[in-house]
Amino acid sequence: MSLDHRPRFTTAAVAAVPAASPSVPRWGHVSRTVSHYGTVASVLAIYPPDSTGAERRLAEANRFFTPLALGGGVVVWVGLSAVGVPLLLAALLLTAVLLPVGISLSRRARDIRQRTVTLASSRSGLHEESAEERSQQRRLDTIAEALQDAAFACRQGVISRQEFDRAWRAAYAHAGGRLTSDRR
Repeated sequence: MSLDHRPRFTTAAVAAVPAASPSVPRWGHVSRTVSHYGTVASVLAIYPPDSTGAERRLAEANRFFTPLALGGGVVVWVGLSAVGVPLLLAALLLTAVLLPVGISLSRRARDIRQRTVTLASSRSGLHEESAEERSQQRRLDTIAEALQDAAFACRQGVISRQEFDRAWRAAYAHAGGRLTSDRR
């Protein structure tokens, strides 16, 4: 599947093919955040196609650990404080539990994080975006949409798992190539 031409799998095409529900691996993620002044930051992370399912699950766990630990930690800290545990002791207990877990998770996910290709783009809401910013965003969106379309089509049985794997490898190579050419 070429990244220059993104086939769109319509619902009519999907409805014509019975769902085979093959196992499609988690290829990575796309995240977009909007800041106070309308700046949109996009990040695309593509896991290596040769990574194992366990490595990808570890990368996902590492990705979600910090926000969940902070949010859950505050809730537990408030709960412990509400039942009479001194504030400092509650904070120390949470730190003693969460810090080793976070360090261990980060160390175990180090290999896949180093091999993950990450592309980022940012557009300001305060001024006209430059041609470079538009180009960077278009590249990121094209790669992300190609992977999302391929994963959806594979789940619906429109394409085979081997075709999905080819699309994933092409996107990983394309993004990795763009990353190295942007660094020069």
